Amino acid sequence: MDFARYATHLETFVEVTRLGSFAAAARRRGVAVSSIVRRIDALEADLQTRLFVRSTRALTLTDAGERLLVRARDVIDRLIDVRSEIGALDETPGGVLRLSCLPTFGRLHVLPVVAQLLETWPGLAIELDLTERLSDPATERCDAAIRIGAQPDSGLIATRIGAQRWIVCASPDYLDRHGRPAHLEDVARHRRIGKARELPGLGWSRLPITGLEDKARVFRCDEFEAQRLAARAGLGLAMLPNWVVGDDIAGGHLIHLFDEPKDAAEPIHILRALPDAPPKLRVFIAAMREHFVLLH
Repeated sequence: MDFARYATHLETFVEVTRLGSFAAAARRRGVAVSSIVRRIDALEADLQTRLFVRSTRALTLTDAGERLLVRARDVIDRLIDVRSEIGALDETPGGVLRLSCLPTFGRLHVLPVVAQLLETWPGLAIELDLTERLSDPATERCDAAIRIGAQPDSGLIATRIGAQRWIVCASPDYLDRHGRPAHLEDVARHRRIGKARELPGLGWSRLPITGLEDKARVFRCDEFEAQRLAARAGLGLAMLPNWVVGDDIAGGHLIHLFDEPKDAAEPIHILRALPDAPPKLRVFIAAMREHFVLLH
């Protein structure tokens, strides 16, 4: 058995199980689906057993696959940790930094920092997973995840880089046409922008005001950036986090009307699993903290 090839195929197997499909693993690696399938085929041939029950609808582990995953996941994660720890002995940031965060947050705040880091450190490469899913650096192939709000005691190491506050805002054009609400309670009489499925603790649900029924929401979308653009277009009032609308307010495209009536700032953290962050992650954390200092 070629053990170098076996280790590579084992890493692919773990990634396929974590992402749930050959196609997702291929997208993550930037290769053709057929390449991922060939690696799994080769691994099954080496082990002389089927690891997946394959169908057009789902990919399910066999009993052998389940047993291999338990062992392989730990082996691969340990190898990745050792590689990161050895790499940390060289203080020059380099290698692939794998990050995960919310799509809108990534586009507005991580991409500008990424551009700066890649210009400064030529040996650095970055993989950015823009997802609503809560990635876990302790169990996934991910160096760090950015999360907002109080975090459960998961054993992950958190570095605070900023705070999220919710803001009621509107475009100057909308306020010229519909008037400016004098009090927070007046927002109930205005056209509003919000999420299609607004969960408790998000958007307008955070305000203890009667009359905020859904029928007054003229535009619904679950994506913050679309809500921001709708507010800029004058569709109605929006209630969005400060990191979504801060640049628009500073540029006069949106008017800051109200803050939440209570001090309800939520921390923004970068979470990692390793106690000692490797250089590539340290420079990212430092750049993100500086970014938010400048932002505020």
